[in-house]
Amino acid sequence: MWPEVIEAMDYAIKHKIRVSELHDAVGKRLAKLLGAESAMVSAGATSAIMLGTAACMTMGDKVNMERLPNTDGVPNEVIILKNHRYLYDRSIKAPGARLVEVETEEDIRAAINNKTAMMFYLLNRPQEQKIELGEYIALAQEFNIPSFCDAATTVPPISNIFNTLNTGFDLVCYSGGKGLRGPYSAGLLLGRADLISFARLHGSPNHRAYGRSMKVAPEEYLGMLVAVETSLRFDEDAEYERQRNAVDTMAHRLKQVPGLIVETKIPAAEAREPYVEVRWDSDLYKITPAEMKKELREGFPSIEVRALFLSDGELHLTAVMLKPGEPEVVTNRVIEILENNASH
Repeated sequence: MWPEVIEAMDYAIKHKIRVSELHDAVGKRLAKLLGAESAMVSAGATSAIMLGTAACMTMGDKVNMERLPNTDGVPNEVIILKNHRYLYDRSIKAPGARLVEVETEEDIRAAINNKTAMMFYLLNRPQEQKIELGEYIALAQEFNIPSFCDAATTVPPISNIFNTLNTGFDLVCYSGGKGLRGPYSAGLLLGRADLISFARLHGSPNHRAYGRSMKVAPEEYLGMLVAVETSLRFDEDAEYERQRNAVDTMAHRLKQVPGLIVETKIPAAEAREPYVEVRWDSDLYKITPAEMKKELREGFPSIEVRALFLSDGELHLTAVMLKPGEPEVVTNRVIEILENNASH
């Protein structure tokens, strides 16, 4: 977390305030800072997805709100592109929604009916798809169906938040930690004012709400606000150069190892975080990327690498969390594991 976030959270812990008033004040300030119609702090991006989905299903109908997750008589179908199914889409189903997989414009038009509550889009999906982002949003608007975008991992740069909101999604969510460097237990839900107000009704501190358990503490509200303010002031170009230098250090060392294919990559469509992709000759090294990831995690020091479902099953080494001297620690450990699993 930013030092400023820690200081703000410490301040909030030591002072009393009505949570509902803090929610309103922070939401208004966040919306103004980020150019959103409305905003709220959630208990992480997953919570934002759950509350946003519930909001789209019930649209402020108090009777239906109290029914969830029972969806009798409640529109509960959520359209999702087939290759946008992912590890966290269970959070869409948690309020009682049913996912309807589609691939083409024709599929979407055929799937839409009076039970359709929302259209979901996962930003950052590396696979090719049969419908463009703009076409997807246009279809949602044509049929007056709320569109939701999970953009949790697309910051930095923080300009991506403005860009994503400008595409026309009705709701967009972000993780509070990761690139925003705020409280890891918090998140952001941004978008249409009516949908944000409905989402808020589903959450704490409302006593009978479906999301009553998804509490956001006063220090998390203030921490998220300061995280956004600090991110907007931060020199992202300097941070990119720091990460690029660390990645280049790792790549240079690994390229000296026989049987490795080492590439430095700069994602264009996602958060601007350079990384090293490492592949190896399976005849020379009898270990899979999943096994390598496991050994890195369980060894000393424990090293966490990018989740394999985000890296197409390859080993990706990033520098976001690395301090001076740690790129060498990571590469030495990777080389050690490879040598321990070399064919003899």
